Amino acid sequence: MALLNWTRKPSTRVSDNQLAAIVDSLNDVVMMLDNHHHIQMLNRCWETITGIPVREALNRPFSDFLHPEDIPNWSKLLQSMGPESNELIWFRLICDTGELRWCEMRIQQMNADVTSPLSATICDITPQVRNDQVTNANHRSLQSLVDRLPAMLYRARNNISWTMEYVSQGCELVTGYSAEQLLNQSQISLGSIIHPDDASYVWENVQIGLQAQTTFDLKYRLTKADGSEIIVQDTARGLYSESGMVLGIEGIILQCI
Repeated sequence: MALLNWTRKPSTRVSDNQLAAIVDSLNDVVMMLDNHHHIQMLNRCWETITGIPVREALNRPFSDFLHPEDIPNWSKLLQSMGPESNELIWFRLICDTGELRWCEMRIQQMNADVTSPLSATICDITPQVRNDQVTNANHRSLQSLVDRLPAMLYRARNNISWTMEYVSQGCELVTGYSAEQLLNQSQISLGSIIHPDDASYVWENVQIGLQAQTTFDLKYRLTKADGSEIIVQDTARGLYSESGMVLGIEGIILQCI
C-alpha cells in the first residue's frame, strides 16, 4: 500500500509501518486517486466495507465499484473539481457479494495543481440510510391509511375562515372538495362551507375550548360541493406555543349518520 507524506513533531520518530498501522486502524476508508481517478492507496477499512481485497482494487478506476446509476454523479463531481475544492457526495458501493453499501465521501485535491492526486475519506452510512428508508416507508403507510379513511383530518389556523394548513384526502368523501381545493384557499375554506346559521356557534365554542385548552366536540352543518347539506361531528384541540399562544387547531371531522 502506497503511503502519503506525514507531518509530525520533529522529535517524534514514526516508521512507515506505524503510519500504515494508524491509517489501517481508522473506521473510515482512506483513499488516494491519481489524476486518471484510478485507486492508488486504500486502507483496510475498504475490505471491511466492501469485502474486496485492497490489492484487487489498486490501479482500477474508482467508478468500477460504483452502482451504475451513481456513475453520472461521480463524473459530474470530478469535472467540477478545482484546486480549492472540498466536495461531499453520496453513492452506493458494490460489495464482493453484490450487496450495496451507501457511502458518504469527502474528496479534495492534494495540492493546488489541477493534475495532482485526489485524497478522500469514505464513511459507510448504510445503517442510517436504511433507518431513514424504514421511517419513510412507515410514514407513507400511515399517510395512505389516513387518506383512505372516510374522515377529514385537518390542521387549521384560528381565523374566521378556518384556513387549512393540512387536510387529508378523506375530505373529498366528507365535503365533496379535494384537499387541493381546500388548502390555503380563501374562497373555498372550511369557514365558507359551514352553514351560516352555525358559523357563530362554531367560532364561539372553539374560542372557549382554546381558552380552556381542552378538546372541543361540536356538531354543525356543512354545505357540500354539490350543494347538499350534511351534519358533521368535529373533534379538535388547539396547538399552543410554550408561552400559551394559539398556533392553530388540529382535529377530525366525520359525517354524522
